[in-house]
Parts: sequence; C-alpha cells; structure tokens
Amino acid sequence: MAAAGAAERVFSYAGAATHWQRAIELSQAVPGAVGTPGADLPRLYARAIDALEISGDGDRAGALAEEAYRRFAGHPDPATAAVIHLRAAVFRAIDAPAAGLPLIKEALRLFGQAPPSADHAEAWLRYADIFVLHAEGRLEPTRTALNRALEIAEAAGATALISRALSWLTVDPFFRGQVEEGFAILDRGRALAEAARDGEGLLRLAVHESDALLMIGKLQAAAEVGRRGLQAARQAGRQASPDASVLAANAAAAMLALGRTAEAAALIDPLTTGPPDRDHHVVDMLRAEIDLLRGDLEAAAHRQAQINALIGHIGNIEHAREAWQRAAELALWTGRPGDALHEVRRALAPFTAPDLTILFGWLLAAGMRACADLAEQARARRDGYAARDALAAAGDLVSWVEQMKGAPFTDHPFVAAIPAARATWDAERTRLAGASDPAAWRAAAKTWEDLGWPHRAGYAWWRQAEARVAVGQPGAAAAATLRAAAAAADGHVPLLAQVRTLADRARIPLQTPAAAAAQAPPQHEARVPYGLTGRELAVLRLVAAGRSNAQIGAELFISRATASVHVTSILRKLGVTNRVQAAALAERAGLLDTRP
Repeated sequence: MAAAGAAERVFSYAGAATHWQRAIELSQAVPGAVGTPGADLPRLYARAIDALEISGDGDRAGALAEEAYRRFAGHPDPATAAVIHLRAAVFRAIDAPAAGLPLIKEALRLFGQAPPSADHAEAWLRYADIFVLHAEGRLEPTRTALNRALEIAEAAGATALISRALSWLTVDPFFRGQVEEGFAILDRGRALAEAARDGEGLLRLAVHESDALLMIGKLQAAAEVGRRGLQAARQAGRQASPDASVLAANAAAAMLALGRTAEAAALIDPLTTGPPDRDHHVVDMLRAEIDLLRGDLEAAAHRQAQINALIGHIGNIEHAREAWQRAAELALWTGRPGDALHEVRRALAPFTAPDLTILFGWLLAAGMRACADLAEQARARRDGYAARDALAAAGDLVSWVEQMKGAPFTDHPFVAAIPAARATWDAERTRLAGASDPAAWRAAAKTWEDLGWPHRAGYAWWRQAEARVAVGQPGAAAAATLRAAAAAADGHVPLLAQVRTLADRARIPLQTPAAAAAQAPPQHEARVPYGLTGRELAVLRLVAAGRSNAQIGAELFISRATASVHVTSILRKLGVTNRVQAAALAERAGLLDTRP
C-alpha cells in the first residue's frame, strides 16, 4: 500500500495498479490485514481499478471491477456498496449502456443513504456522461444530472469534482448557442483545478475546450490547446488515459481541417502502432483518416475495419457517429458509394431527437454525395431501377433532416461549419438530379475556403470544374477553378488524383505543384455496353486520357480522319455532345482501363 501511494505521487499509475493488486492478494493471506487502517478491501479494489483506468488498461480494470462486484455488491455499508456498483456500471456500459444502467441507478440510490461525498458526485457525473448524453443523445436530462453532481460536490467540498462537473456543464450552454457562457464556465473550472493542482480536472477541461474551439472554427487554437493538454497529460503520467487520447485526436483533427496532414501524422502515428482498443480508438479513427489522405488506402481500410468491429461493442453513440462518418468518407474515396450510404444510415439510426444533430452536417453531405454518385453511375449504365433507388435514398436523408426539425443545417453559433456543410449538401443535390450546378459548387467552395478548411474547399472546386466542362464549357473556363482545387488538395492524395484525372481529360495544364497521385489498380469490364466496338472502346479510353485525334491515330496506327470518325460514333452512342462528357460517363459506367 505504501508503494502504491508513492507510485501515484510520482504519476506512475501502472506501477501503482500493480501494488494495489498485490495488496489485495496479500490482504487475503495475512490475518487481520483487512482491519488495518486504510486497508479496507473494497476500497483497495476501487484504487486498483482507478489506477488501471488511468494507465490505459481498461480491460484489466473492467475485469477487476466485475471481481469486486461479485465480492462486495452486498456490502453492509451503503457508501462502500455504491462505490463498487459505480465501478462495475461504468465498465459494463462500455459494451452496452443498458447493461450498466441498473447498476448506476442502484449506486445512486445507495449513495443517497450516505452523506454527500466526492464518490456520490462522480456517480452523477458518470451517469450524465455515459448513460444519458452519449447513450441517448438527450441534453435536458444530461443538464439535470450534471447540476445534481455539482450540488453534491459543493456540499462535500470536493473541489476536484466541482471542476469536472463544470467542464461537463459547458455542454448545455454550447449546444444552446451561448458560446461565451460556455467558455466562462470553462475558465471558472480551470481556476478551481489549478488552485487545487488537480491534474485530472485540468485534462478534462482541456478536452472540452479543444472540442469547443474545433466546433466554433478556431482550428489553430484547438490544435494548440490539444497539444498543450497532451503535454500536461504526459507530465502527470496520464499519457495513456482516455482523456489524453481525446486531446491528441482533437489536436490532429484541427490540423487535418487546416490541411496539415503531415503535421497531424507526426502526432498520431506514434500513438497508433498497434491495433485499436476500446480506450484509445479515437486516435485510431484519426490514423485511418490520415492514411486515406496520404493515399495508403489499403492501410486505411484495414484500420477502419478494425475500428468498425470495435465500435459495434461500444455504447457511445457519438463516438459511433464519428467512426461511421469516417468509414463513409473512406468508402466514397475508394469508389464504393453504396457502402458509404450504408455507413451514413448506421450513424443516423441511434439518434431520435435533434439535440446533438447540429453536429451532423458533414455526415449528411457525405450521404448525399453517395446518393449522387449512385445516381450518376445508374444513369451512365442506363439502369433505371438503380437511379430510382438513389433518388429514394436521398429522399430518406431529406426526411431524416426534417424529422430533426432541420437542426443539422440551421445556422448555430457553436458549429461554424454548418453553412458550408449545407452548401455542399445543396450542391450534391444538384448533381443527384443530373445537372451539377457550377454556381452551387462555387458557393460551397467559397464557404469552406472562408472557414479555412482547404481540403473540403478543394473538393468543391473540383466539382465546380467538373460541372463546367460537363456542360461543354471550354477548358480555359474551368482552368482557374481546377488549379484552385489542385492547390487546396495538397495533403489529400485521393482528391489530387481526381483533379489530375479531370485536368488530363479536359487538357488543362495544372501549374500548381502537387503531390503525386496514387495509381489505382486496373479494372476491366467483361462486356461493353452502349454497343461500342472493341476499337471504339480503345479510342474512348484514349479520349478519356485527354488525347487529341492526331495522338489517338498515332497510338492506334490509324489516320487522324479515322480517329475522328470513331470519336463521332462514340459520342453518338453514348448520347453526349463532347469529349469531356464522354470521358466522365465512361468512368461512371466502368468502361476505362483505370479508375481512381
């Protein structure tokens, strides 16, 4: 016990956990040890569980919590029994909140029979966070539970719990749009935590502050707060704690939003050398996104599959939303819009109230992008049934937004990205309808650009250029837009690949230096639709590569006039009016040797 206390004083929580567990073992072998002052066996279990959780060994902490529950759930002292119920409830809820709910309710009932305490306040905090906010997505009962935690912490004089309660209480004003009030509460909590030298409270406050800064669009500040908090966690021996992982993820998310992929990777790569686990999966979600942006699609898909399997056993619906959203984006960039739409539907399903849906704009835009991709593919393949399915799926997304009272796309002081997400959603809907609107895409690009999100702006610039050339505008008309897309795509290899493909087809030289695009494996079609001959298919592939008639003739050993005849026939059979339209349709119909 003395060794455990000494280890905790120098922030060696893994070492402390080992000593607490050894004390538990010895207490069962040494006569009279349990009666020694400070050696109450259930409390030894609680100390060991807490040390394991802080050191990042959530699996062992959960197993020990279950062992303590089996032994001491019926302890005659209500406060002791409540502590045991609380620990077991928290770890059962990781897999399924419903499994831990009866235990947390029993803990609250038992605490009610004892004087106010820090443990009682913590029980209300955990109930608000795990069992209401992140299991049900409801704000009003969350606020009620947090206020109860604050009352009990103040009555017990538990300064550390007061600062933690204040950090969580910022959720209510932020989501009500009272941003200044939310930051004022954070300042108050920080002052208390600093006065008490409460490292855990300061970490939790940094988590909420970096979250909030991300939401209001102060990306550089969010990155700085996240990195400072992570450094503080390391100094306090909490670098393996879940809070430290969230701080690293927040800092990296801000860097990625700013287009600084390499900088985000330098932070996240060392933290994700192994497979994802339940305590630190938030950094693995960022790693999968970074791998995607670097063009390592195989690594991104592998890690995302591991995360998806893990998320299925985690009861936090907000973490699940983030995981499914990233899975949807990966599917979109790897040419699997049907899979992307499936992930979006999974993310939306648990949310039946609009409280948290102000965060859903980009997820919904990704869903509409998937529907538009499916509709374009269906039209290119003349598949009327698939086209109707795509339109119906888009209608379901629109209906969901209406059920949420339009919250995902209603301007809100706390979520700076809503106008840009809404503009992207609107632009994707024009593409869904078969008439991608350059003006709509320009509006989306400018909004993202003004927010300082280059990759999302670059996506919209690319779509605007694509829409321009598709309606027959000369390449020069889209050149500036496409170059803006290339510049914004720095650090986003899949986007840059699409930009370069369009530039080649439209014969637009890209003057902006950019990273090399990843080459996708060839994909062959067993049959050729549209009645194209083998020679016409070969010509079409060269057209899609941006070759002129003279160049086509040289490559296929035919005359320029013959190449021109083939091109004219191809345009007629495809039902398009120019070469760029032919190339775009051929890609969507799967007629090309290589597809991004």
